[in-house]
Amino acid sequence: MNEVEGSSTPEGPKQEETNKVSNKVRKRKKLIFFVLLFDLIVILPIILYFILIPKKELSSLEKGYVSIKLNSKDKAVYSLSDKRPAGWVSLKEVSHVAAHAIVVSEDWAFYQHSGYDLGQIKEAAMDAVSGQRTRGASTISQQVIKNVFLTPEKTLGRKGKELFYSITMERNVSKQKILETYLNIAEFGKGVYGIKAAAKHYFKKSPKELNAKEGAFLAMLLPSPRKYAQSFKQQKMTPFAKKTVNSILEKMVRAKYLRENQLSEMKNKNFSWETQRGTSGISKLEFENTVKIIKEEQVVVRPVGVKKVEAIQKIKKAKKAVKAKLNPDGYRGDEDLELEENPEFDEDAIGEDISGVQEEFSVE
Repeated sequence: MNEVEGSSTPEGPKQEETNKVSNKVRKRKKLIFFVLLFDLIVILPIILYFILIPKKELSSLEKGYVSIKLNSKDKAVYSLSDKRPAGWVSLKEVSHVAAHAIVVSEDWAFYQHSGYDLGQIKEAAMDAVSGQRTRGASTISQQVIKNVFLTPEKTLGRKGKELFYSITMERNVSKQKILETYLNIAEFGKGVYGIKAAAKHYFKKSPKELNAKEGAFLAMLLPSPRKYAQSFKQQKMTPFAKKTVNSILEKMVRAKYLRENQLSEMKNKNFSWETQRGTSGISKLEFENTVKIIKEEQVVVRPVGVKKVEAIQKIKKAKKAVKAKLNPDGYRGDEDLELEENPEFDEDAIGEDISGVQEEFSVE
């Protein structure tokens, strides 16, 4: 027994030494891992912040502006400017309720977050995982960054830049100036950029005169303005548009931008361009455009892509309205206007290109 015990004794110290070495190696590996992780999480972003992020340009937005030029496809090309662009409006020149209809619709937590909304990001990720339609998680700040400083490409690298740029901008530019910039550069329709142009295009008003429902309508357009402007083109609210606008108005009540007793009034309020059919069967806008055609074209109609018989029907309908001298909203027409019994058509002009003529003056 003594021999057996003696033979096992030399193995003990060797095993202990081996275990100590292994523990040291494991600790060293853990230390290296945590150092690398720290570098990745802390050091790398700091390097990116000081080297790659254009802090000076982002900060210049506080006292600067963004100019817009349209390309051949009526898409905006943005650039920073020291001079105030012609169509620019300050936040004070925009109706408070209209501006915040857009805020509650586009970025509910705008005044609370620091450039990104973690809650919206989580919800968007959950929707994507569950197979639901992916929602937009970009804040107003991120949308400003994407339009002014980055490209519209949908890549992970661009989204990463967008996040860091937004955080930097929020630290150097006030919320008021960020919102002001957004309202001045947002697209509200084909070739319609900025809330001043939108207020004039859709409501023939200044931004200061917009009411809550008009602001909600503009907010409804923002996700896809060229598509959602269908209601305006048809002069009648689609079910989708009506539901969305009402939902935005309800959010405004919850956010205290609209009083509860104003909600019903706003929901029932009609837009100036909505079709209100009268005995004439046409809307106010159709009536006004017909008058323009009669005055300017002298009833020589040049329809493009429209069968002549359809154009004739339009003219006959307009003739009924003009002769009645009353449009659907109760306004008297021009008593001096009369339509010829047989309106003249320029046969050679049926296929003529009149793309330069404003759309609302065409016969459709």
